[in-house]
Amino acid sequence: MNKLILVQALLFLITVSAAMPANDKLADLFYKRNNCQCTTAFADFDSSSSSGPFRGFVAFGQDENGSTTIFGAFNRGFNTNCTYQFLIEDEHDNILYDVTDGLDVQLTDDGGTDAFSHKFSDINLDCQSNGILLGGHNLRDKVKYCSNKKFVVRTKNQKGGQKICR
Repeated sequence: MNKLILVQALLFLITVSAAMPANDKLADLFYKRNNCQCTTAFADFDSSSSSGPFRGFVAFGQDENGSTTIFGAFNRGFNTNCTYQFLIEDEHDNILYDVTDGLDVQLTDDGGTDAFSHKFSDINLDCQSNGILLGGHNLRDKVKYCSNKKFVVRTKNQKGGQKICR
């Protein structure tokens, strides 16, 4: 009896898979899962001069579809009377992505920010030729790889940026 159920189940699965068209969304779903590797990166706004007055951490996480979630928080450097932009720039200070609206960073009274997070479907780390981790250089520490792209916080009077590293 158990063999009969097993044979029926196998025949059912073979029939269903044969009936699925090649351009089925379910088939695409399985293909997309393997398009990109899951990758993480960060921009550490520490006490270096390039960080400007900003202190905090911004992290990037790419999923298997190539979408990237940007999340983080700052603990100081912001003036509640100013409006800030959050950008991804290349090595020549050209703006690649303005992520200000998506991140919707909320300033706190102590000069920091609340934690922020947003998934961007048009930003990838290393999945496509325009990935923000591509085109960088290795540092002396072979474990750390930094891109020539940077995460930038700026207002009229202030600017701070950090390279995006893996």
